[in-house]
Amino acid sequence: MTTKAIATLAPHTPPLSDRMTKLIAALRGWWEVESADWDQLVTGPTIDARDAEIDLWDDMPGIDSKAVARSSPLFKKFLGIELDVTLIRAGGYKTLDDFIDHLVPLMDEAAKKKNYGEKEAK
Repeated sequence: MTTKAIATLAPHTPPLSDRMTKLIAALRGWWEVESADWDQLVTGPTIDARDAEIDLWDDMPGIDSKAVARSSPLFKKFLGIELDVTLIRAGGYKTLDDFIDHLVPLMDEAAKKKNYGEKEAK
């Protein structure tokens, strides 16, 4: 198969807008601070643990829905709208990338609808 044929078959992903790139960078920075603070609160010596292979947090989401809700000011700053908490996945997200991949496009669409109207958002 030629390179031209492969390029035709590959789905086209438009480049991210400047505001989206900045939002994602801000979310990554926010999470670095947010998770560091949390880790400092719950970390401690595990030497005395009965089974060091089992961790209390093993079945917890990497980013819970309440933490995601605390990122609302970033959505307001970069998209011009408050975070719609009803869009947050119940139970949270496994990773930061999971959170960004799910919520950022939904909020971008919501911002377009609010700022430009339903017809122009598409």
